[in-house]
Amino acid sequence: MKVFRNILVCLDLTEMDEAIIRYVGFLASIFRPSGLTFIHVMESNEIPEEIADAFPDLGKPLSDIVNEEIREKVNETLDEIDGVKVSIVLEYGLPTEEIIQYARNNRIDLAVLGKKIGYVGEGSVARRIVGLMPSSVLLVSETSPHQISKILVRMDFSKTSVIAMKTAKDISETAGAELECHHVYKLPLAYTPKNTPGEAKKLKVKLGQYVENEYKAFIKKNKLDYKYPCTFSMDIQGDEAHMVYSHAIKTGADLIVSGSRIKSQLANVMLDRTSEKLAGANKSIPVLVVKDMKQSIGFLKSLFEY
Repeated sequence: MKVFRNILVCLDLTEMDEAIIRYVGFLASIFRPSGLTFIHVMESNEIPEEIADAFPDLGKPLSDIVNEEIREKVNETLDEIDGVKVSIVLEYGLPTEEIIQYARNNRIDLAVLGKKIGYVGEGSVARRIVGLMPSSVLLVSETSPHQISKILVRMDFSKTSVIAMKTAKDISETAGAELECHHVYKLPLAYTPKNTPGEAKKLKVKLGQYVENEYKAFIKKNKLDYKYPCTFSMDIQGDEAHMVYSHAIKTGADLIVSGSRIKSQLANVMLDRTSEKLAGANKSIPVLVVKDMKQSIGFLKSLFEY
């Protein structure tokens, strides 16, 4: 079974595109998807500056010029891979809506976004695209390494952690990568800084034993029967994402996998906070946000009445 069958790659006609295309080429060489679709969404009045400079008279439809620009960039950057169909799609409208709609209608199971591309940015637009995308989402930066030798799975003992582990297992077996889970736990509310160093050390040991047993129970309950190690760290500052990312750097992980579910508060749709932070900018390690497809599609139907 292929890990990723249909991959959607989001481009914005900036220098970031080349880094994304190169990384996707690396992925495709390993996972051999059925199809790669490169998509760019234009607003009706959008004319990229470099295209306007190169074609001052615009003697042909703008859509044709942009399509040619994307195709040329893909052909120059992406090596041909046997059995992988490459398509280029140009849409008009609002990027968030068009990308999500396309992913849903075309059974996309992985969308690739650059962490610094223009229409994603670092704020609410990025959160909505990643949060509302029905498929899993992979975020890469210009410096993301072209290798998958060690995968770190964020473990929080939830249903989405089960999905994340199964996905990471498939990736590790396909790529021949090492896999490790990491759980970040917090101190009990009763703990105070007044505790002596000895008491704090004893508490840390007990908590470590507790979460280790919790991991074993999680594996047994969900019939995973995996023998992957799970490490643990204590979150003192209330920033789980920082702890997970720091552990990934420390252990040499080159892919972080985090399960995530959509949460909605009135009109504000978001990822859980940790996944949102892990998917943020200024992080060179690629982050794969794994979705529960049934939940995502159901939520989108109720939200947009598709």
